[in-house]
Amino acid sequence: MKKKDVLIFGSGHLVFRLKKILHTEGYHCIQCYDEKINNISVSGSIIDNLAHFFKDINIENVLMIYLLDDKDENNLQLIIALSSLKYNIPITASLFNENFFSNLFKVNNNVTIINPAKIAAPEFVETLYKKYDMHGENVQTNNHKVIEKKPDYLIKKLLVLLLALSVACIGYFHYFEHMTWINAVYFVVVIITTVGFGDLNLLASSDISKIIGVILMLGSTILIWMIFSLTIDYFLKNRIQLALGRKKYSTKNHVIVCGLGRLGYFIVEELLKRDKKVIIIEINEEAKHVDYFRSIGADVYIGDARSEKVLSDVNIKHSAALISVINNDALNIEIGLHARTLYATMKIVLRIFDEDIAVEIKNMLNIQLAMSNSAIASKSFFNELKKYDHEKHSPQ
Repeated sequence: MKKKDVLIFGSGHLVFRLKKILHTEGYHCIQCYDEKINNISVSGSIIDNLAHFFKDINIENVLMIYLLDDKDENNLQLIIALSSLKYNIPITASLFNENFFSNLFKVNNNVTIINPAKIAAPEFVETLYKKYDMHGENVQTNNHKVIEKKPDYLIKKLLVLLLALSVACIGYFHYFEHMTWINAVYFVVVIITTVGFGDLNLLASSDISKIIGVILMLGSTILIWMIFSLTIDYFLKNRIQLALGRKKYSTKNHVIVCGLGRLGYFIVEELLKRDKKVIIIEINEEAKHVDYFRSIGADVYIGDARSEKVLSDVNIKHSAALISVINNDALNIEIGLHARTLYATMKIVLRIFDEDIAVEIKNMLNIQLAMSNSAIASKSFFNELKKYDHEKHSPQ
């Protein structure tokens, strides 16, 4: 029996996964790279290029056409071009921008649109609710604490020091200069504030008293200057960090999502639908969805998730899980390892395109789940073909 042809436009992980399924299920794949069609210098238009391409294949034997380019605009162009050629072949296309969906059916009602990221996102989130056998004893946790003297801590110390100096001088002037307690307090406050009314002074006092007065004047001036500088620095830094999207969170039992691309967007949406607390880490402040999530009140931290400081700032040690879905296997693995080092028993889910590496990561590095959105989505694309093939050949 002759194998049925399936025509695939595009390349990449999704195409690779789908082709594996199709070959296993007995379909013959004809792959066309978009450069061949989109190069209008060949014949003048995409439609002409398509018509020329179809001359070389048996169009009658094509059961379905897949449009799986990573760019929505290329898939949209192909939908319109294929519709103009009037081939009565079902089209299943990958599109991430759902605003196009309703208008496309007016162009061709034989088109099925699938959003790979939206299909995959619930499965990534669902893993958080599964139970895993944790082996935290096999993981070396980084218990090294960086001792950092925070500005607010130093300000408190300096205030205590200023208070101690003031109390000591009040006591000295009361007992050795025979001032009343009220006058002693008044005199110390006048010196510290540098008001200098002149009603009380040390002109007739001993040299020791004058030295004490000088120490109080210089010491209090230096301490007040340091307190003022640190206070301004503390508040300015906080405002700058907030403006840059960097702040320290005290949130607990939250999910940290690294990467706000297509998949990250739908994962965050899915988590918010389930009322989960989410902190997003995105390295690029100009990323497409940053402003949107901030506008709805979501927490977005601008920084590199590989940094220990960044993970510490988002309170990783009190988080429920970390999901890293950056479009790069190596970066996701690095983030996962840093997270595991900081918190030995947290759930970690990584987006990994290479299935063999994913298995090794789970076994060797104590990562709960390494998944590929293309592997998840490819099943949905194949199901469209399977459903159509069944309907076409089932008895009426």
